[in-house]
Amino acid sequence: MMESICSQPYLAQHHSVVNSAAGHKDVISLPQALSFTTALASPALRDCPSWVGFSKCILSLSFGRISRVGPVRVRCAAASSPRGRERLSGKNMANEEALAAKLAEMTLMKKEQSPQEKPLFSFGVITDIQYADIDDGKSFQGVPRYYRHASEVLERAVDAWNKHGNLAFAVHFGDIVDGFCPKEQSKQAFERILSELANFERGPVYHMLGNHCLYNLPRQELNQFLNIPTSGLHSYYSFSPNNEFLFVVLDGYDVSALGWPADHPHTAAAMELLNTRNPNKEKNSPEGLVGVERRFVKFNGGVGDEQLAWLENTLREAQEAQQKVIICCHLPMDPGASFPSALLWNYDAVLAVVHKFNCVVACFAGHAHEGGHSVDSHGVHHHVLEAVLECPPGSDAYGYVNVFSDHLSLCGTDRMRSYDMNFQSSGMHPSHSLN
Repeated sequence: MMESICSQPYLAQHHSVVNSAAGHKDVISLPQALSFTTALASPALRDCPSWVGFSKCILSLSFGRISRVGPVRVRCAAASSPRGRERLSGKNMANEEALAAKLAEMTLMKKEQSPQEKPLFSFGVITDIQYADIDDGKSFQGVPRYYRHASEVLERAVDAWNKHGNLAFAVHFGDIVDGFCPKEQSKQAFERILSELANFERGPVYHMLGNHCLYNLPRQELNQFLNIPTSGLHSYYSFSPNNEFLFVVLDGYDVSALGWPADHPHTAAAMELLNTRNPNKEKNSPEGLVGVERRFVKFNGGVGDEQLAWLENTLREAQEAQQKVIICCHLPMDPGASFPSALLWNYDAVLAVVHKFNCVVACFAGHAHEGGHSVDSHGVHHHVLEAVLECPPGSDAYGYVNVFSDHLSLCGTDRMRSYDMNFQSSGMHPSHSLN
């Protein structure tokens, strides 16, 4: 009976999962959802209250699997027109309600029968705190920013991480202190935030450089403040929490007009690039630039040749050791996960190195405050975390990631959305992915 309901043309024509956050539509039809749910008994539909919408779930077809990754809605496109309402009346409406009820019953039963899978390890995540002891303000786009409240969000994040009890470490994805922080208060502001992070009891906190960090302090001081484990002025490194996973932390401001001495070769290379690609007198402005060309602004940066060579060698060794790799960088590296003006200058060159291997499973970033998610052509997840700075009083943006052998599960709090990221099987390429 369920198969016959699925085969009815009106279902295929009028139902789709719509990602309300990203605005994507026509992603997967309800019959497809049913067929995958029947085959996999996914927990993706467990919150389905009725045929008009799954209130707190999203279907993500990633390498032939469905995952619950965030808040979306299933809608009936036909119901918005008189003809559509007519076609969905009577027997068809009853079939819809029966189908949704069966889906909910099926997935709830499966959830009750399945034992809870234990992660290999878990780690905390937070980004773009951008604390400053100044009054609230707005971004250049008019988005409210809550500078003092940011430290309260961090305090709640650390408290939640400690109460979790099983986090091996935490990662902050850059921009601890805001660029509007008075320069005479920069060190004091860093010390305040780092002292709060030091209250995390379970393990180390790993950092990476963001543009706002470099507005406040030179690179060498930042490396010391943030305990970045490198020699010299380099700010990229790797660490391994267990034998199966390697974390690679990139310096997205390796080639940058920020943080280096004025006569440094990386400063010269950055200014030459900006003068070539951005005709505006104000190099922080993307005005007139189109598409991904909007990334060539002064508040972004790039990965230099030496770091690229290091990345390639690191990934080669990881693949030989059969390790899975998670890349962390302040700047996003995939246009599908971020607006263009937030992208790493040479994201294409970095991804060309990443795609030489099949060991990288995910790339996490900050910088683009609203967050985002994509899966690239090689099945690598790109996830941009939501910023602390733009949390109004009483709201939060932090979370933790559960790491499994075949997927990552980001558990977000409040403004930080939750996502499940299923790994691509070796040698496979996704025919379609839902973000």
